[in-house]
Amino acid sequence: MRLLHSFNTRPLSIDCYGVDSLRRLAGNIWYFSLSVAYAKAAGAEIELHADSLGAALLGHLPYDAVHLTLDSMPRGLHPRFWAAGKMWALEAAGPGAVHIDGDVFIKRRELLEDIAAPGWDFIAQHYESSEWYEKENILFDQRPEVCASRGIDVHRHGAYNTGVIGFRDPELMSRYLTAYKEIALELSRECRDTLDRDSFLTPDVIIEQRHALQLCHGAGARVKLLLPGDSGHGATATRIGYQHVVTSQKFSQLDKCRAALLAVSPEIHEKTSRICRNISRE
Repeated sequence: MRLLHSFNTRPLSIDCYGVDSLRRLAGNIWYFSLSVAYAKAAGAEIELHADSLGAALLGHLPYDAVHLTLDSMPRGLHPRFWAAGKMWALEAAGPGAVHIDGDVFIKRRELLEDIAAPGWDFIAQHYESSEWYEKENILFDQRPEVCASRGIDVHRHGAYNTGVIGFRDPELMSRYLTAYKEIALELSRECRDTLDRDSFLTPDVIIEQRHALQLCHGAGARVKLLLPGDSGHGATATRIGYQHVVTSQKFSQLDKCRAALLAVSPEIHEKTSRICRNISRE
């Protein structure tokens, strides 16, 4: 089993949640560094799929392989689709690889063994009721046929958090990735003004996370979730050696991230410090 990271730097070029680009860039480098350090300490094989800039910024990390997969992403794809790099990475890696976000930490070998165990077609982090996703329909209700024609009900509650995501079923994977790409490209063309204007808009929660649940349920797929319940945090995550930093807290917890990296890998910490010291005042 291979773990995957993807680092698409294009979303760093636009406003996101009011956090400036340089702070987001440096913060992402720190989090990716800690994610890799934990994965390697647990004995994982982990690969990076990035664009050329992303590969340069993370070139100091001990990945088992680095692929410039994301250089081939269509230029017409709006950078508001944060998860697009993940989709291109999954397609390039093929069934069986498991993608983790750059702010996901796998801290124990036993968790890797659990992920690698047979018995699932699709794996994700946890179930979310997803009521808060409704604000995203400022975009999808402009063109309701775009998702409906691919069998996605954008207003039906329920989703899979995809801080971890992987497929073993090739057909399920192909259907999922094809729908995501087609929808993201069509909305990039037709709704660019909305995507440009709303810095808090996260359309991927619909076509990445809500879609994942609906597709798996419709296909009768065997789904493995790392965490029970509707939170994705707490005692179970701590017990199994898993952590996913909440987006709203990500850039306010950089001191904790840096301290953890120093404890896990002083060597990676020093290299990351050199990369980041001229990017941000942090």
